[in-house]
Amino acid sequence: MKAVSADNLVAELRRLLMPWGVALLLPMPMLLGVGDAGAVDMAIVYLALGAAWLAAEAFREDGKALTFSRWKTRMIALSICVALDAFSFTILGISAGVKSNIPLPVLAVLGVTPALGLVPWLTLRLHQPYGAIVLGALIVGVIKIAACGVARIVYGPDFIALGYVAGDWETAKLMISIMWAGTVAVSILSFVACSRRVAGGQLVDQSFRPSKA
Repeated sequence: MKAVSADNLVAELRRLLMPWGVALLLPMPMLLGVGDAGAVDMAIVYLALGAAWLAAEAFREDGKALTFSRWKTRMIALSICVALDAFSFTILGISAGVKSNIPLPVLAVLGVTPALGLVPWLTLRLHQPYGAIVLGALIVGVIKIAACGVARIVYGPDFIALGYVAGDWETAKLMISIMWAGTVAVSILSFVACSRRVAGGQLVDQSFRPSKA
């Protein structure tokens, strides 16, 4: 298997520099202006959206066939940028004294997970970067709704009043656990499916089509 070229990796990182900067800054105002766990959840949403946009830009069509080597190079570059986003988010949040029921590093990692599997897969399948972001958000939303449904079955009709679907880890452990577990599972499955299809030559950028003779 061909190794990733350092020059190609640097080129991909340079290509992602602008969207990475936006993704890095997007959650910061919300993160620094919060004092409770509920607002931290909104900061995680912004972190996830920024990472998703970064992933969509990483796999935006450029008119060239997406070989496995190019896909791997893009994934490594994307992973580096997303990891820096999550790390910066965590360090800044801890430095600012942000409080969260779930450790901030865990939340940051969970928040960027779809950007490493689900969004790249959808971008390559739909050939619509922004459509992939919207559909990815809808899929995560459906997972959360399903988690709320499980909470309804387990805790009965008063599950909302009792806080079992709130954003508070202390009362909504079941719903939050199912939501994040489902999100991570879908992202991992998307990553595996994408890698296999690219390796098999079944996913290529479609924007360039040679003219017929």
